[in-house]
Amino acid sequence: MLPRLDTVLVQFGSTAITLGAALQASLILLATYLVTRAALKGLERAQRNRPNFAKSHQFVLGRILVYTFGTLGVLISLASLGLDFDRLTLIASALSVGIGFGLQNTINNFISGVILIFERSVRIGDWVVVDQTEGVVIKINLRSTQIQTWDEADVIVPNADMISSKITNWTLEKPSGRLILNVDVAYGSDTALVRKLLLATATSHPAVIRDGSVPEPMVMFLGFGDNALHMELRCFIKDIMEKFVVMSDLYFAIDETLRNNAIEIPFPQRDVHVKSWIAPGGDETGLPNAH
Repeated sequence: MLPRLDTVLVQFGSTAITLGAALQASLILLATYLVTRAALKGLERAQRNRPNFAKSHQFVLGRILVYTFGTLGVLISLASLGLDFDRLTLIASALSVGIGFGLQNTINNFISGVILIFERSVRIGDWVVVDQTEGVVIKINLRSTQIQTWDEADVIVPNADMISSKITNWTLEKPSGRLILNVDVAYGSDTALVRKLLLATATSHPAVIRDGSVPEPMVMFLGFGDNALHMELRCFIKDIMEKFVVMSDLYFAIDETLRNNAIEIPFPQRDVHVKSWIAPGGDETGLPNAH
């Protein structure tokens, strides 16, 4: 025989939670979950179909929907149970004291996560450097941020550290960025020719920007070293996420063009001078003569 819907399951003072009220609250939570899931699916379709709708925008709107619908669903389900919200307020006040002492770091990370989501100083897909961690932001959760390094290792950084630490974001405002390539040539090299070759190498690469929106590629003569003349090639590329690939291409091309033009790339070397010394009463080795 099935239980009656007015069967009391739990008694909170004067408030009795019946089976029917519990089922109603469960249905409200289920409906909230389904509506939230459908809204998130709609955001995913919008992000795929609209090129101007960035993935970071989808993430922020999705988190707002989850928090909003989740809060409303919980409040409505609690109201359907007939609970006294004044009593719940007292319970929440008592719990907040414990939270303040025992879960301080958790609450701090949670608030920091909300700040990150709404401030958008760090977004999904950004290339960031946090202390010794460098990589691409994969997820921004309520407690922590997941960063994937170039070795594809996942580093979990607490959101509080993301807020309090100094962060370098390579892709915050625009995807472009500058490359700096150090090139040493041997003493006696034609520096004007070296400058011409380096500029030609940079301008011939399709990733290097030459539309006037950023400074043109330039070659700097930085000084005279112990074994070489220190040169530096600076240029901006369209997508800084391709930094290492473009740098590799340019270094290959620089090595080839310098060799083709008989310009030497030196290596560190030291000259050792050995002098003979004849000690008094000895031979050229400095050892005393045998008697």
